[in-house]
Amino acid sequence: MKRHAKKLTALLCTAAMSAALLSGCSSGGDGQTADQAPAAQDEESKTEAAAQTADSAEQAAQPASDVVLELETTWTGEMLEGLQQIMDDFTAETGIGVEVISPGDDYENVMKTRMASGDLPDLWETHGWSTTRYSEYLTPLNDEPWVSHVKESIKKTVTDSQGNIYVVPLSIDPASICYNRDIFDEAGVDATTIRTWADFEAACDKLLTTGKVPVYVGGKSVNNIANLFEVMAPGFLTNEDVPDNQGAALLDGSFDWEANWTPLAQMLDGWQQKGYFNKDILTASDDASIQALANGDGAIVISGNHTITQALSYNPDARLGIMAIPSPNEGGKVYVSSGEGSCYGIWKDTEYPEESRKLLEYLARDDVSVKVATINGKIPAMEGVTNDNEYVTKEFNIMMNAFGDDLLYVNYFDREFLPSGMWNDMGVAGNEIFMNPGKGIEKCVETIKTAYDEKISQ
Repeated sequence: MKRHAKKLTALLCTAAMSAALLSGCSSGGDGQTADQAPAAQDEESKTEAAAQTADSAEQAAQPASDVVLELETTWTGEMLEGLQQIMDDFTAETGIGVEVISPGDDYENVMKTRMASGDLPDLWETHGWSTTRYSEYLTPLNDEPWVSHVKESIKKTVTDSQGNIYVVPLSIDPASICYNRDIFDEAGVDATTIRTWADFEAACDKLLTTGKVPVYVGGKSVNNIANLFEVMAPGFLTNEDVPDNQGAALLDGSFDWEANWTPLAQMLDGWQQKGYFNKDILTASDDASIQALANGDGAIVISGNHTITQALSYNPDARLGIMAIPSPNEGGKVYVSSGEGSCYGIWKDTEYPEESRKLLEYLARDDVSVKVATINGKIPAMEGVTNDNEYVTKEFNIMMNAFGDDLLYVNYFDREFLPSGMWNDMGVAGNEIFMNPGKGIEKCVETIKTAYDEKISQ
């Protein structure tokens, strides 16, 4: 109830300050005319009425229980509004309040600060790090009734080496390659025939003839540069069909970066030299790439499948599809990287463990978990729950059926094989290639190796 009281007090203080400000402005001394005074008084009355209305609405929204849970999320904008509605429905059903906190782009920094201070929210979104970064702060949830309903494809990802599950997974976040079907059709490219990176490059050569950008990257954010390595690395280094598998070496610190990362850097540099990327790759925003995909200016965006949901918000008539990630080897299997989508866990020191468990159980319900997955354009993580009528899921199923047993499902590369905190380093290293075309390969490898050596020893 304390958090709720703070919000209510802030609201009342804001209303009081507004009223005082208007009152002060309306008492202008001898210069005030007869018609100005009633107007000022009218404004003051409106302010007081508005404050009373807001106060009444706030009181009406108060939970019946004295408990108000704090839940921290990465969601913003319309997605956040959808999540808030779900929490309001929970409160209406149980009487338990939920205060949703969204730090936006500052989420990771805020959470790191709160971990260091020992002051964590009751529940929070683990954004891919439930078994590593956050596990020591979370409550094991192995005995919860919903655990048996978690899809096997995500259960391994959210289970640590001791067999503990710390989050309720509400969606799966597959990352593959999103493409514009109209541009592919114009170029005569069939996405289901792209099985190797050589096939991919042949397709890009055809896409160039349309005058459109083959691969559009919003490189102003290093996240999108990092994502290029994220999707490529498993096929080169760690997939089950890689002859000289480097998974163990990456984990124990013996990985040879010069020998094994250079081919990835060379491939990206080659794409840059051939003109596959947008010319403004280092200054284009993430939103620019999404709009390019939606409006037919860019053929491919290498990102999470949620990109399609965002693109459709710009152009509902866009014909978009999902490709599997190619293998570097002839005869190698294509694959999809996937990891935690929307997952929430409980702080081990929360004052409200039972209420927090009730919230997770509510979120795991079929009718609720499907809402969460659909709002952020991902695939439900619970068995028997489907949003097959949703665009992304339909396209993912089309891709999945096209490749059948030749399709691998692998965990996100950085989360399984790199030290915590290296996502940004992959992006910074990749920037070296695009800042110095033809000359940045060595610097790229040196940059990521330095970051790895520092973090693997921590």
